[in-house]
Amino acid sequence: MTHATRRPLAASFAALLLLLSACSTPQTLGDLGPVHTPVNYRGPAAWPGHISRVAVLPAHDATGRLTAEFTAAHDSSWFRALTATQRAEFILVSRTALATWCGQASFNSTEPLAHDALSRIAARTGAQAVLFLDLTHVTPYPPLKLAFRTRLVTLPDGATLWMADEFYDASDAATARGARHLARANSTGAGDPVASIQQSPSRFADYAFSGVAALLPPRLPTPTQTPQAGTQKSPAADSSPFPAKKYQNRADNTAR
Repeated sequence: MTHATRRPLAASFAALLLLLSACSTPQTLGDLGPVHTPVNYRGPAAWPGHISRVAVLPAHDATGRLTAEFTAAHDSSWFRALTATQRAEFILVSRTALATWCGQASFNSTEPLAHDALSRIAARTGAQAVLFLDLTHVTPYPPLKLAFRTRLVTLPDGATLWMADEFYDASDAATARGARHLARANSTGAGDPVASIQQSPSRFADYAFSGVAALLPPRLPTPTQTPQAGTQKSPAADSSPFPAKKYQNRADNTAR
């Protein structure tokens, strides 16, 4: 091989190395690998056909340490994540409305409810189910952390249909990787989306809520639709519904 032929080959090889180097920045190399997958949830294998509208209650501070404003900031994020699933028509209940109907601005999903609270919510919203959201652990500074519990309950009897209890920790490599993936996929404006989702509690909440909301039972095709070949059920839950837990009325805290 002559020097004349070696030079073009060497130049081409150098250009290839430069291209690979540009495509394999430390940022993208760090995104190779598994992402956080929620596993702590249970419910039916399919969305109940009789539930077409769901009332979404305001987030509840189960830690007892969050400000009212910070807690309320999670309401819209959770609502957006639910709406994106298209499982039903989701109705966001404001704190003012809930306090007017039931005497409280939010409810803890694990505690007995005020007397007739579920009946009042059903009457005011026309919903067949209600979703609770409890913030159980929040770290609003890097590395961000968000733990929450959510429960889907039928109205007005209070039987549990579906529930999830998850913890998202940005210091975990798989969780941080998943957040970066979502940030890049949804980036539309100026600025670094990766830096934003790793520093902003609201952006990180968007990531966490979207991951759990996607685990709601899937809607089955209507009788007029023909299922596609090879369609599988969601791995979200057992074939049987979650054991029916009913909320007890609390006589000492009646709704106003």
